[in-house]
Parts: sequence; structure tokens; C-alpha cells
Amino acid sequence: MVNRNTLYAVITGDLVGSSEIDYACRKAVLSYMHDSFRFLEKEMNLKDDILLSFEIFRGDSFQAVLNPQHALLASVILYLKLGIFDRKGADLSVRISIGIGSIDYLPESGNIGEADGMAFRLSGKALDSMKKNNQYLMITSPEPALDLLFESQCAFFDLTASRWTDIQKEILLGKLSGLTQEEIAAMKGKTQSSVSQSLKAAGFDAIKTFLDNYESLFAYPGIFMQSDKNGPEHF
Repeated sequence: MVNRNTLYAVITGDLVGSSEIDYACRKAVLSYMHDSFRFLEKEMNLKDDILLSFEIFRGDSFQAVLNPQHALLASVILYLKLGIFDRKGADLSVRISIGIGSIDYLPESGNIGEADGMAFRLSGKALDSMKKNNQYLMITSPEPALDLLFESQCAFFDLTASRWTDIQKEILLGKLSGLTQEEIAAMKGKTQSSVSQSLKAAGFDAIKTFLDNYESLFAYPGIFMQSDKNGPEHF
């Protein structure tokens, strides 16, 4: 049973250029995708925020329902995690669409393919447009004015992320996972100062501000549906 006055987030994503992945690599790619989803639950402690677990469909696409407050963090983590997949014959890149809104139906079976609602429609429609416009992250809501803000922020993310090296992705993933610079340095065989420089070069402070400001919006859930006199509850 869902509350239609509650905000949810639907994450829909797909692997970019998946048709070019070697057939022999596909099993490893699917296994790594599942590992990445488990990483969100266990290492990022987001298990309670995932309301319908990630499901893979068509072999290269995925979808889940989350607490909207942590949907952006989950998406950025997935972008980084999938982006450091290291296997000859497969260079993974991912496109992720976050739809924020109400949900009309969540099946008791847990089959996400049977679910429906505004958040699903927003997420799916945006992903289709992203493929045409070569975008990698998009957030959409029922509020056009708010979407203008999201559009500019996501464009900034795309520009920044396009410059990340594999080692910068690994260091960003570690930092967003809660590791200290010293812990990351020990894991990567680097000095703390080199880790600090990598974070600065990757624009970590700006990415963290993006994440923090997004989460802060849910202290004011009414802004997502100004046309609704009562406004939705935040999850």
C-alpha cells in the first residue's frame, strides 16, 4: 500500500554502449552490476532507503524505488562504481535518470515491472530524452521551475564527471563511502597529499555541495508539488 501524498524516487538507468560489450564479458558485467547494487545496501547503509530492490531488465538496464532524499547519492555511487569496472572487452559507462513524485501502485510481489505512478513515468521519459542528448545524469520532478535548477546542476555534473580518470573515480567512491583520506591513501598505496590533490582535481567539494543541497530540499517537500495545496510528505 502506498501513500499517494508521499514523495518517492525512481531510479532508471542503462549501460551506455552495451551492444559493444563482448559476449564473453556479459556474465561478468551482470555480476558486477549486482555487486554494485549490494554495495549500496551494505557499504553505503542504504538498505532501508531502497523500497523496491534494483532489478535488471533487457540485460543492460536497471530500476529501483528509493527514499528520494538519498536517491542522488545512490545514483552518483552507482555512476562511480560501474565506471571503474575493469575487464578487457567491457568499458562501462552508465546513464541514470531520477524521477521524483508520487507512486500509485507498488506490487506486494516486489516486481518493479508491475509498479506505476508519476515517479516512474518521469524517470522513464527523462531517460529516453537523455539518450538523444548525450546526458548521463538527470533529475525530474512534477515542478517545471525546480527541474530548471536540476537541469543546470546535472549538466555541471556531466561536465565534471566526463573529466574523471579511473583513479579519481576510485578515490571519489572511497570518500563518498565514508573513508578518510588517510584510509584511501593506504588502500591505494598513495600519500594523503596525493589523495587530497586528486579530490580537488575531481571537484569533490562541488559534488558534495550538490549532494548536500539536494538532500536539504526534502526539508521542504511542498516545493516538489506546488500545485498540491497540502503538498506531499517527504519519505
